[in-house]
Amino acid sequence: MRTLFLPSLAFALLLAACDKAPTPSQAPAAASTAGAQASRCPADDFDAFLPLFQNDVSLQKAYVTDPLQSDSVDPNADPEPKPVSKMLAKADVTFPVMPSQADQAKDSLTATRTATSPTEVTIKLAKPDTDYQMSFFFRKDGCWHLYRVKDDSL
Repeated sequence: MRTLFLPSLAFALLLAACDKAPTPSQAPAAASTAGAQASRCPADDFDAFLPLFQNDVSLQKAYVTDPLQSDSVDPNADPEPKPVSKMLAKADVTFPVMPSQADQAKDSLTATRTATSPTEVTIKLAKPDTDYQMSFFFRKDGCWHLYRVKDDSL
């Protein structure tokens, strides 16, 4: 009776393991559903996209390119300040990368929008009577993405 029990037990365990594993047809369906949700654009129109992007750090993380071009000015360069450009991996980007609308109002920042083409828009944030000046460059490639940040503050 022992010889029949062990093979039967092994067969039952194998059947139980097979019932719990996803079938090949189930696995891609789950992956494609997750991919569709991750790639869903929050707004097709830039004027609708911008407030969503500004006010939601999770959207900023999702719609910042990897790498992100970061341009700034080195005020300590000799003999005069010089531009510095880096490509930042998304893991090295500090979020929020763009202040929320509430923070912009609190800090008295003024926003200027410039559309260089139907698929490229720049937002410049400046604080009057200071050297604070940041530009955020967006490009539409399926959805809007922040691809470059330029800090002209000294």
